[in-house]
Amino acid sequence: MISTRRYLINLGLIALTFLAVLILINYRVDPYLVHQWDSPLLKRLSPPQQKIVPWGKTYAAYRYRPEIVFVGSSRTEIGLPTDLRQFGDRRVLNLAISGASLGDAMTMLRHTSYFHRPAMVVWGLDYGWQFGLQGGNSDFTVDLIATSDWYPAKRFLLNLKRAASWTQTVDAWAILFGLHDRKCLPILASRGQKSKECLQFIMADEGGTALAFDKIINQGDLLGPPVDTAGALAALDEMTRDYCGQGVAFRFFLNPVHALAELSYWQDVLPEQEQWKRDLVKLFDQRRGEGCDIRFMDFTGFNRVTTEPIPQVTGRNQMRYYWEYSHYNAEAGKEMLESLLPSAHQDGRDGFGVDLTGATIERHLQDFRTQRQAYCSGQPSQTYKMPACGTANQN
Repeated sequence: MISTRRYLINLGLIALTFLAVLILINYRVDPYLVHQWDSPLLKRLSPPQQKIVPWGKTYAAYRYRPEIVFVGSSRTEIGLPTDLRQFGDRRVLNLAISGASLGDAMTMLRHTSYFHRPAMVVWGLDYGWQFGLQGGNSDFTVDLIATSDWYPAKRFLLNLKRAASWTQTVDAWAILFGLHDRKCLPILASRGQKSKECLQFIMADEGGTALAFDKIINQGDLLGPPVDTAGALAALDEMTRDYCGQGVAFRFFLNPVHALAELSYWQDVLPEQEQWKRDLVKLFDQRRGEGCDIRFMDFTGFNRVTTEPIPQVTGRNQMRYYWEYSHYNAEAGKEMLESLLPSAHQDGRDGFGVDLTGATIERHLQDFRTQRQAYCSGQPSQTYKMPACGTANQN
């Protein structure tokens, strides 16, 4: 007769074996693609809204060691393509993440620089809470960041720990049994840019472009100004000085939300927003004076792209440059990159994008105010509910 002690030992060994096999399967299936780079699994269709994307992007940065990186929020992640012919055979990776703050972008840059410092950083900036040092993406944790040469071993253990989670078990077995929501290629298949196909599914699920614009017109979407602009500027000043001193080139730009979002998001804080732009110009001009290859372009405001007619006006379901009022698409992003990449200062095509320096900032801000008022006056059916248009003459 088997003793109770031996029975419990055997039962424990069986349980541990079962758990080990389960973890191994979850790890191999890797439903969230947290440890894939240039592997066959990147050809596997994924849900349009992929989970824990920062895990995959931090792993890709460590393995791929890109020469050109994009950092910023979901606007940069969605809008900037990595396959421009101007990049040639250089390694390009879009490391922007949804909900990212300035602090998140800085952390991602430090992470990708640990094993290989990029030659160029293309950095999308946003006014509002995203210009802050506090993290904005809860999946982007400090554990994912490289801080020592032991990172590969640490990351392997993190990935195993993740494979032991219940949610990963459910999603892994859904893939194995054909129950997975497979619709579009994962984000790493396009070097970190969320694909057009995924976004088409997302927009369809959320009701389409017209419904999004109905919201901004009738309900607004107030975001407000940054919380600690001075602290964020100081951190950005320190980081650019460090990286410029090591020969890294920077291409900073302001992400272009649609004109209706521009009016709604920040409403009556135009003077504060203007000062923020002046402060950025001063910072970047100082780096340039120290010999840094750095440019700063403003694609926001009321130009031919940001004032694109919306579906309520055109009758079409889709727009040329926007998925909805907050996120531009790759066609706009391509034009932005083509204006940003050259070293020489030049404005964008047909007024889309203005190179900002100490010599151009005040004229640009005055033009912004003039164009803002003209848009308010010219689109009364879309802007009449927006407080910013009611006070545009006074601002």
